[in-house]
Amino acid sequence: MRELIPLPIATLLRRILRDAAAGGPVLDLPTARFWRGAADPSRNLGVRCCSHPAGSPLGPAAGPHTQMAQNIVLGWLGGCRIFELKTVQVNDRLVIPRPCIDMTNVGYNVEFSQELRVQQSLEEYVKAWMLLRMLEHAEILSVPARSADQRTDDGLRAPHFHDVVFDLSCGYDLAGLQTPVMRDFIGGLLDATPVIEKLRSELPDEFGALRDLDFDPCVSRSVTLSTFHNCPPSEIEGMALHLMREHGLHVVVKMNPTMLGRGRLNELLRENLGYTDVTVHDEAFDAGLQFDDAVSMMARVTAAGHELGLHTGAKFTNTLEVVNHRSFFPATEQVMYLSGAPLHPIAMELAWRFNEAFAKHQLGTGADQAPPTLSFSAGIDKHNFTDCVACGFVPVTVCTDLLKPGGYGRALDYLASLETAMIGTGAQTINEFIAHRADGQPNAAAINLAQTAAEAIADSRYSRARNAVVPPRIDSHLWLFDCITCDKCIPVCPNHANFTFEVPRGDIPYHNLSLKDGTLVPTDGGVLRITRLHQIANFAPFCNECGNCDTFCPEYGGPFIEKPTFYATEEQWREAAPRDGFWAGGVEPQTEMICGRIQGKDYTLRIRTNGAQPTLSFNCPAAILEIDPTKPEEPRLIEQRESDGGLIEVNIMLTLQLLLRGVLHSPRANYINSTVP
Repeated sequence: MRELIPLPIATLLRRILRDAAAGGPVLDLPTARFWRGAADPSRNLGVRCCSHPAGSPLGPAAGPHTQMAQNIVLGWLGGCRIFELKTVQVNDRLVIPRPCIDMTNVGYNVEFSQELRVQQSLEEYVKAWMLLRMLEHAEILSVPARSADQRTDDGLRAPHFHDVVFDLSCGYDLAGLQTPVMRDFIGGLLDATPVIEKLRSELPDEFGALRDLDFDPCVSRSVTLSTFHNCPPSEIEGMALHLMREHGLHVVVKMNPTMLGRGRLNELLRENLGYTDVTVHDEAFDAGLQFDDAVSMMARVTAAGHELGLHTGAKFTNTLEVVNHRSFFPATEQVMYLSGAPLHPIAMELAWRFNEAFAKHQLGTGADQAPPTLSFSAGIDKHNFTDCVACGFVPVTVCTDLLKPGGYGRALDYLASLETAMIGTGAQTINEFIAHRADGQPNAAAINLAQTAAEAIADSRYSRARNAVVPPRIDSHLWLFDCITCDKCIPVCPNHANFTFEVPRGDIPYHNLSLKDGTLVPTDGGVLRITRLHQIANFAPFCNECGNCDTFCPEYGGPFIEKPTFYATEEQWREAAPRDGFWAGGVEPQTEMICGRIQGKDYTLRIRTNGAQPTLSFNCPAAILEIDPTKPEEPRLIEQRESDGGLIEVNIMLTLQLLLRGVLHSPRANYINSTVP
């Protein structure tokens, strides 16, 4: 199984700024999909999340879109301003089954918490925090950066376009949260000064103006608590109180859809929505958090937060634990977790019922503190995002929809829809919009929530009948070069692991060479045919083999399997043996090299340009050759490694040459050529 490997901050920043300077896509997100704020500057789509300002109510949910720095940058470009960071726990040596994401129509996954080490997660989150500040200062979205006064929050000022909230997510039990590892991780986000200075020192002089910016050392002030589906309420409450009392964090508790109860949930899922093929894991009903327990627990947590001057909230909802009835995931996985369309009406009803029950509970006990804020993440898309904002949810986060074609670029439509709705009501702020939706009645958000929940339950677009189509396939199989170049595999990857490069089109005839008596004898050959200028490759450090690009690729084979896989360093490439793949880069002045492993055999091609004519050195299992490109038909045998009859595969040498030129000299930046200043 591949492991995710973060890139240095300098490489990421160089790649982003080169993309921006070229005026085209940034991290392959088209400029047309950037969110640049409301068309009318007087209209403010910002909100306050746990009292802190954010430029929009939209964000990626804790999951594959918030694990690495480049993911967070892509979400920011698309308009996300509240980032629920991927859940971190003390056990950072998990083995995640592959594939782990099934987006064939609705969403299923067998993911878990972070795949990085705890310290790596800390650095990635701080790295992303710094990158957003630097990109704001560089004004790559053509929106002026905040002034020093605007970056200071007095609790009263209006949210600014560039205001960003990072919401920590951690779990999964109290004992884990109390370990030194998790204590240091949380503390490292509350005061990230040491990590900021470490990353600052890694930025070379070419980034001097950005490197010397002042970065807010407090990366996160809130946490959404993640627990096991069978975690008892006393444990959840203990975790929430620990995070508030020991770390001073605002706390949001994630609710489980099974709180609706076995009867009502199955009625909605199987009878109303028609998902008769889906069976909820029975243990999840009995072992998980119960509705009444959740209401009373949140009342106590909210009261404790009030005493500490901290905000509390309830998030709707966790994924739904169901029996693994499909063949997509390994057979060892008995359960999987459902998300997407069918979860939306379930979570909406649960949020409405909880809101009503909590209000009654507080009325009955005479409690006068403010109720917990509500946040939402279940089947969000461009069609229902605006309704959820009108319900007062902050934030409204998404995962499943961003895993579909278009990826992070889909977020722009959410905010465009919200702005259109605000224009229709004449609202200038989100609070005004919520009030207008309820015709100015008191408790507007609660009124909107009741109505929206009822509408969602009755809406057929969440049904099995409307969510049964699978991505189409054509009768074609991927190979190293060429494909139909639909580019779907690039945006559907949450880690941005797939990228494009260019090679010349045409036919390249060749003869392989055979060793005989210390000489090279031409033997059988063929034609290396390239029909497309535009090619696809995979960047190994960002690919965890989740399988999502294969789901949406119209051709068979899987881009992450069949397309050339590149590593960031030669060391990574060597450590990946016996896995096939490539590394390309400059190894000394005027010398470029590519290392390739093809069908388990290692090859190296060096191109030296420090003389009047470039020379090629090809190192393969059979021999080492040197070639003058002006006389390719006269290769020189430098070292014979196999006995007579050994084969030198010239087609592989040509393949390496195309890949080397393609990735290092591509007209567009990529993670390979961005390592070079």
